[in-house]
Amino acid sequence: MKPRHVAAALLLLPMLALAACTPGATGTLGLLRQDDGSLDVLVRLCHGSVDLLTLRAINSYPPNVDSASGDDGGWRNVDDKEFSLPTPIVGDAEIALPFREQALGSDVLFHLTAFGDKGENAVSGHFAASELADVQPGEVFTPIGMFASDKWESSDDPIVSPEEFERFADDFCS
Repeated sequence: MKPRHVAAALLLLPMLALAACTPGATGTLGLLRQDDGSLDVLVRLCHGSVDLLTLRAINSYPPNVDSASGDDGGWRNVDDKEFSLPTPIVGDAEIALPFREQALGSDVLFHLTAFGDKGENAVSGHFAASELADVQPGEVFTPIGMFASDKWESSDDPIVSPEEFERFADDFCS
């Protein structure tokens, strides 16, 4: 099993805990690596609109599955970052990543969410700097592993082609 498959499986645990206390996702986000090395956010909404992106630290990385591991809780000191979109997004959009990838801590797990004013939200996969570093030009980091189904297994690699991401986004909305 590839290390990123193990990481994807471990990353599913916090999502399950969050699912009980947050509204269901109405779309999905992918992070596309461009040829110049930059990242774009692919927004795919099933309905509604979004006008705000948030970057939230959600855990240490790698996730501590053993409480005796000595997690210092430093990730709790990472402030959430909010980015207002210039215009609301309806349907599909591609926007430049609104933060510097280099600013991500290597020992912190993050989650990117797009929010709308009527409760709509679209979510990315959980990622640390090392996951994003694995994304090569023309590849998309996705939340596939967080939304297991008969089409997408939870052990599926979160890094896919743009075409696979579009298939996943279409399946997510159907």
